Amino acid sequence: MAKIPFLKYAIKHIFMPAETEKRHHKLVEAPESYRGKIKFDENSCIGCGMCIRVCAPEAITKKVEKLDGEEKVTMNFDLGSCTFCKMCEDFCPKKSIKLTKDYSLITRDKSNLYERGSFIKKLPVKVEKKAPEKVIEEKK
Repeated sequence: MAKIPFLKYAIKHIFMPAETEKRHHKLVEAPESYRGKIKFDENSCIGCGMCIRVCAPEAITKKVEKLDGEEKVTMNFDLGSCTFCKMCEDFCPKKSIKLTKDYSLITRDKSNLYERGSFIKKLPVKVEKKAPEKVIEEKK
C-alpha cells in the first residue's frame, strides 16, 4: 500500500516538463580568487613551454609549424582535462595565461572545452662564425 502514493506521483508527473526546463538559472558571480575557465593571450606568449612542463594532467599542448624563417606556434588548452590548479598561470613568465571567474563549462559541443591561440615566432638569424685561423690572417 505504501508504493501507491509514489506510483500516483510518477503517473501525474510523467508528462510534465523537466524541472530544469522550468527554471532559468542566473549565473552568480564567482568569489574572489576563484579558478575558472582559462583565457590565453597569444600576443604576449613567447612559446617557452613552461606551462606545459608544470601541467600535471597534460592538458596543455604545443604545436610548432616551420615557415620561411619563422615558426607558427599553436597553444591548445584542454579544459576537459584541466584541474584548474593555476600552476600554468603562476609559472608563465609573460603572464599570458589567466584563470577567469567563468565557471560555466556546461556544453553539448566538446570543441567548446578547448582554448586555443596561435602566434608567429621569428627564428634568430644564424651568424657564421669565422675560424680562428682566418681571423688571424685578416689581422695581418
